[in-house]
Amino acid sequence: MPSKLDTITYEQYNHALNLYVENTKFLYQTLKSCDIIVLADIQEQFDMNKKQIITLHKKMYNFWQNANTGKWYSYLPKEGVKPPKGKQIESVSEEKLIEKIFDYYTKEEEKQKTCPTFSDVYWKWRAIKDLELGGNSITGYNASWRRFFEYTDFAEMKIDQINENTIRFFMLSKIKELDLPKDACRKLFDCIKHVIRYARVEKLILENPVEFLQNRDFTKLCNDKIKSEDECYFNDSELSIIINALNKYHKENPLNMSAYAIHLAVFTGMRTGELCTLKWSDIENGCISINKSCKYNSLTHEFSVGNTKTKKSRKYPLDDEIKSLFKHIKQIQIQNGILCEWIFTDGKGSYIHSHGVTDLMGKLCKANNINGGGVTKLRKTTSSNLQSAGVPKTVVASMLGHTTDVNELYYTYDTSNLDEKQKVVQNRNAKLQRMAIG
Repeated sequence: MPSKLDTITYEQYNHALNLYVENTKFLYQTLKSCDIIVLADIQEQFDMNKKQIITLHKKMYNFWQNANTGKWYSYLPKEGVKPPKGKQIESVSEEKLIEKIFDYYTKEEEKQKTCPTFSDVYWKWRAIKDLELGGNSITGYNASWRRFFEYTDFAEMKIDQINENTIRFFMLSKIKELDLPKDACRKLFDCIKHVIRYARVEKLILENPVEFLQNRDFTKLCNDKIKSEDECYFNDSELSIIINALNKYHKENPLNMSAYAIHLAVFTGMRTGELCTLKWSDIENGCISINKSCKYNSLTHEFSVGNTKTKKSRKYPLDDEIKSLFKHIKQIQIQNGILCEWIFTDGKGSYIHSHGVTDLMGKLCKANNINGGGVTKLRKTTSSNLQSAGVPKTVVASMLGHTTDVNELYYTYDTSNLDEKQKVVQNRNAKLQRMAIG
């Protein structure tokens, strides 16, 4: 890359560049009207001028490839900024970046009218959208960009050239290429709609290419994997295995607080972040007060304590098993001098982090040949068990921190076994028979 240029060198390069640019513009006009006999000669001169323009540009401005993304970058002249820096530009390939640079110099009078690409408009929309988002959401949007748009022709297409057919082709190609499930398909199409809307508000386009397209035009083509019920919740046998494995683990690793957090999750169905940030002061009046959660910002890689997922606190009743677990945890901590305000302490006066809990849960399931699913699967099991026991839906939803609809739709399964179903059928049919006899 060029170092910072002294004034004399810069002026020499810039003067030579301007001469080649003016000559190239003249050759470009000549190409449009010249006789076919001299066309080859003119084209050769044109190509030589283009090569010289790019060579001089590289002497004046940084020109490089990002080793991680594979994208190419350079700078264009910018008022108040001295070479080798300026207005940064990028492209998915070296050839396309060279074309951008060449167009800048040779079509200067048109550059103000140049229509931005989908990529340009996307990042302008993101500049506003990111102000609404937290670190994890921004990381998620960045991952979606890389997954769906990066290095695609669609991203480099001029926004005014995108129509219903180009969007349909891109969507169908991605569904097939990535085998997109419905949720991912919706996110992709919604993202395109947001960018198009931004372009219309900014008057970059006049027509709406997504006007007659709907999510269901694409989601109907997705092949969602349907999970079997044993992938959604733990049966009684698996819960027994997990509890026995935890009891054994406690004896072998008495200071690993992640194992105790999993044990409490078996009893309560609490979220991982809620488990990590429980304090001894949250245990009062025969209840666990669930009022905070551990947050991880994947953008800054920092942990913090914030609200629960629903931003509401709730109560979960204590029973003898939970009381016994808490008593055991406190005894272990007192004996080892690590008792502090946090129930699941890291041993250094702070709380454990979510990844320690989820990692251990995965290892326990794998070691005992149980289909995984983590703490979320324990939540679904708790919800289903409570409803099977006759607890009203609204009460179960309240205990787990959901709305009734969400709890019913995503967290409730039939966990009864065949014998229990057989008993229900027998009692019902016997009742019908008695009614008929009577």
